[in-house]
Amino acid sequence: MTSANRIYIVDGTLREGEQSPGVYFTRGEKVEIARMLDQLGVPILDVGMPSVSREERETISAIAHQGLRASIGVSIRLKKEEVDQAIQCDAKEVFIICPVSSLHLRLKLGTDEEGVKESAKEVIGYASRKGLLVNLVAEDASRAEIRFINEILCDAYGWGARRAFLCDTVGVMEPFRMKELVKKVRDQIPAEMGLGVHCHNDLGLATANTLASIEAGADYPSVTVNGIGERAGNPPLHEIVLALEKIFHREHGIDMKRLYHLSRLVEQYSGIFIPPHAPIVGLNAFRHESGIHVDGILKNSLTYKAIDPKEVGREASFVLGKHTGTQAILHLLKQRGYEAKEEELREILRRVKERKMAGGKRGIRKMAEEMEGYYKESLNFPMEAFWEIVKEVLRRDGYDASRKRG
Repeated sequence: MTSANRIYIVDGTLREGEQSPGVYFTRGEKVEIARMLDQLGVPILDVGMPSVSREERETISAIAHQGLRASIGVSIRLKKEEVDQAIQCDAKEVFIICPVSSLHLRLKLGTDEEGVKESAKEVIGYASRKGLLVNLVAEDASRAEIRFINEILCDAYGWGARRAFLCDTVGVMEPFRMKELVKKVRDQIPAEMGLGVHCHNDLGLATANTLASIEAGADYPSVTVNGIGERAGNPPLHEIVLALEKIFHREHGIDMKRLYHLSRLVEQYSGIFIPPHAPIVGLNAFRHESGIHVDGILKNSLTYKAIDPKEVGREASFVLGKHTGTQAILHLLKQRGYEAKEEELREILRRVKERKMAGGKRGIRKMAEEMEGYYKESLNFPMEAFWEIVKEVLRRDGYDASRKRG
């Protein structure tokens, strides 16, 4: 039995998140992240694609045998052999990726609507008969005809799919259109069929589009920790959870105090660093420098805070700098038992600002250079190494590596 007010988070960090260019997780890291997501209260995990490699299948199996409360799912294509791979990994559910736009059908699959329906019917029915919970993932739904989306989703329910996901695969939607799309689909598909969304952040609207979808009736939002994923990523777990908690007042079952620790862990394992200004989990999310803001917070924290940092396992703090005011200085002095006259306060403030500005920006330039080097080395694969591998393999197999086609 499900609650009408309940939202069921579907986390794809270990599948979509690991598809971020240059990112990979070790088996141990994947298991640890899965366990932390489970402790957080995330009910459904998409932990990988079995077709990637034998190592990937072994890792999925290792996660499936952790005894987690979360339902372990995997993403597969419209291929029966990938259903078999999911079963071998002991997955409980499958996310069957099914292109629905004419662009994807024609240019990627080389088929048409009837052709993809035939494939979907075969694979969905097969997976359902094998005892897997089937999610039909309508790839590129944001560029597909609503007529065909509703048609294939209704058919999919009859074939055995129990949930459907609408994908904004290339991140071209905006909240009003997304809300309209979800509502039109929700009104047409069986009421018993769960409806989710999978949004991409190419235009910075993944979170907004996901929340608009929830307003329209979607109850299975797809997220990733820190929003990592293909290209510009996906909706960050922490943003969706806090919006559900503070704005929509919907049940989500997530332990918010664990969000920050999980974000830092995934930052460390992925190598993709959290921007300081990131909501909730960024360094500056609960830090204040501006004199006006600090003065207001000292009078009442509600003046410039919508979220109590303790709710998400964090602490608020003041930062000294160019925009610091006398109230911040006075507050710090009182904490240590110091007293100062007005002119002394202003002199302390003047010297703080002077020292801050005198520091220059050499450190910033140096860090920017180091970060550029890090990203080139760690989130890339050197082409020189690639061609070395090519030559070694061709030479080993008896080919003349110097020969090229054409």
